[in-house]
Amino acid sequence: MTTKSASAAPPAPPKMPTSADKQLLDFALSAELSVHDLYVNAINSGMLSADEKIMMEMFADHHKSYAQSLNGLLGKAASNTRNEALYSTYAGQLTSAQAMNRVLQSVENTMVATHTDILSSLEGLDGATLVASIITVEARHAAVFGTLPSSSLSNALNSAASSLAPNAAPAAVTTETTVAP
Repeated sequence: MTTKSASAAPPAPPKMPTSADKQLLDFALSAELSVHDLYVNAINSGMLSADEKIMMEMFADHHKSYAQSLNGLLGKAASNTRNEALYSTYAGQLTSAQAMNRVLQSVENTMVATHTDILSSLEGLDGATLVASIITVEARHAAVFGTLPSSSLSNALNSAASSLAPNAAPAAVTTETTVAP
């Protein structure tokens, strides 16, 4: 009777963020703080209807919660500063309620693309799980903007938004092993 030697299974990914993950997650944190502040600007503009204001307050709270969650995961490694380039790119475009809806939809799509890029480079499960949960809600935010009378759901769902994620060290390559019966 011969015995086949089984290939060793690849090591499980780390649970906690690696040092490369922390850089990416801190970038995500800075972006979330920027988006929160953009929503606060929209809310404080005085140009929104009562319903729009309620929606924007809820979305702002979501981004604040994402920033807080990322901060909690990063601990002392968190910079807790907003991304000024992201903020300044969009802040001056919030000139009317209709413009706010269009701009913030674009911001949400950009965040989805950015977090998707970040997710593809993360090694630690805790960071990847958190970022994946953020992506789904931000995609829904963009879709909500697409359902407004002056917007298009097709544009919300077929975004060509580009990622803002910094170039990071690629995640460790894993090899999938198939064992025949």
